[in-house]
Amino acid sequence: MSRNNIEFLGQLTDEHLLGYYQRCQAVIFPQEEDFGLVPLEAQSCGRPVIAFRGGGALETVVEGKTGLFFTPQSPAALIKAVKRFDPNKFQPQDCYQNAAKFSSERFKQEMIKFVDKQWKKKS
Repeated sequence: MSRNNIEFLGQLTDEHLLGYYQRCQAVIFPQEEDFGLVPLEAQSCGRPVIAFRGGGALETVVEGKTGLFFTPQSPAALIKAVKRFDPNKFQPQDCYQNAAKFSSERFKQEMIKFVDKQWKKKS
């Protein structure tokens, strides 16, 4: 079976990358990384992720809500995941909301709350 809807693009400018995120059906994230910003970048554009079940993707992708996982890390497993992917099962709003949990603004607010709580304990 031939698939003509997958393209390898190489190095892109931030502007071009954003455009691809905004127009894609899903982002494939086949590698294992400690955190992995790519799934969050895709979700912040309202797009789901097809990710290897490992590493940081386990923290940033919500199975069935903001993407789906595949395992093992093999071409056959990835092909199977791409075939079972249905873009109609994912809502952009769910992806936006999940990505917002990892925003720098939320991190800053949580850090301020934590420091304030620690400060009050010592007072």
